[in-house]
Amino acid sequence: MLAYISGKVVAKLAGKVIVKVPSGVGYLISISPNQNYLENENLELFLLEINTKDTPELFGFNSIDERDWVEKLLKVNGVGPKMAAKIVYTIGIGKIIEAINQSDTDILTEVSGLGAKTAKKIVIEFKGAKTNIKKFEAAEVNLTNDFTIDFVDTLSGLGYRRGEIVSIITRLKRQKAWDESNLIETVKKGLEELGRGK
Repeated sequence: MLAYISGKVVAKLAGKVIVKVPSGVGYLISISPNQNYLENENLELFLLEINTKDTPELFGFNSIDERDWVEKLLKVNGVGPKMAAKIVYTIGIGKIIEAINQSDTDILTEVSGLGAKTAKKIVIEFKGAKTNIKKFEAAEVNLTNDFTIDFVDTLSGLGYRRGEIVSIITRLKRQKAWDESNLIETVKKGLEELGRGK
């Protein structure tokens, strides 16, 4: 089972990219509609391979946490692979956690096609398992805001890979060291964390 990929975008389709790995093989991967990858861009994705009745499908995520949350959502009766991925892609981990902790199904129904009944099932399912999921503590990595884009671009320019950078953003947010008022200092903190990981 494929769980991770590092390669180059060779083509973009509706909601999908074809990523070519160094061996020359290309993989068709479903991605978040919020991601705007460019052709010839190098990327890293954590993968979830789902075997449906039609054909196997690969879903790509920027962090292992996003991938894991899709697997968690798949355990809820009535939530299929495409919907589970769509929930994570559309509202992100942070809002999923907020919805569960506050029993607010309206947050979940922001996802197109997700009805109130299924949203309630998700809240009930995870409320009951709350103690087993680290109290739902997680940091959402929004790669679409200007500060994060600048942070990613800066570290990418220094030779770090996208997957590494996303992990560092998550770590800095959990440490409450993510300061969107000071890019230089936040980059310094990120570099320190990257140095500790070596």
